[in-house]
Amino acid sequence: MGLWRRSCPVVLASEVRDPVCLPSRIHSVAAVSAEQAVEALEQTALRHRAVRHAYLDALAAGTLPDPVWALADFARQYEGYSAHFPRFLTALISRLEDPAHRQALLANLQEESGHYGPEKLAALRQNGIAAEWIVGVPHPELFRRFRLAVAGADTAAATEELEVICWREMLLGVLSTGSAAEAVGALGLGTESIVAAVYQPLVQAIARQGSFAPRDTVFFPLHTLVDDAHQATLRQIAIDIAGTEAGQADLARGMHKSLTLRDSFWSWLHERARRGAP
Repeated sequence: MGLWRRSCPVVLASEVRDPVCLPSRIHSVAAVSAEQAVEALEQTALRHRAVRHAYLDALAAGTLPDPVWALADFARQYEGYSAHFPRFLTALISRLEDPAHRQALLANLQEESGHYGPEKLAALRQNGIAAEWIVGVPHPELFRRFRLAVAGADTAAATEELEVICWREMLLGVLSTGSAAEAVGALGLGTESIVAAVYQPLVQAIARQGSFAPRDTVFFPLHTLVDDAHQATLRQIAIDIAGTEAGQADLARGMHKSLTLRDSFWSWLHERARRGAP
């Protein structure tokens, strides 16, 4: 909890909503309770069908009728979500009341724009990610690079499918009109906490085709590494919120909304992939 520790007024424990401000013994109990609640939600998210979807398994195993077309179709459609992630993060930041929470997520937004500190670049370099591939390149542009490598300059991609638009706008609606806790649940527990699990089958699908330069597919390994830090930031914010039953309920509600939307999107892509290339 040290990331956002601040001086606290002297008040009764029963009146305090921020567990950071509780006396040490009471704070320990409250923090464990909140952390356990968040951990339970994270485990629920990882068991959700949006994370263990048959579509992801089929992509990874190469068992779809036309695996090459299926991966290209994923790239074309998912760009309609990925390109708008900075909007999602900005919407969440605008809902948070705690300045320290907002500041922490602004650092995440800087990385989404292609700005990294020396330590982060050194860690990425150790994992095979060259600085010249990513520095100054917004993450939506990194995904566009992947889409061009996989699907080419497909003019058909200029017309967005309704399912892509619905996923994006409905998620933005959760972030913009739900409570702050619901927004954290949606983008934190229901999105960032599952990134590594969701992207791993896609990394396998890319490796199975084996014809892409690492620079063109850097979006995925970058996010499995960088989003560990993003996830930790959002997790701490969720723990701060989970000190009340109402906070826990809203976190769960936002998380399930986000996961349900992703599950629906995967099912739509799966049906397209099982039909094969038109």
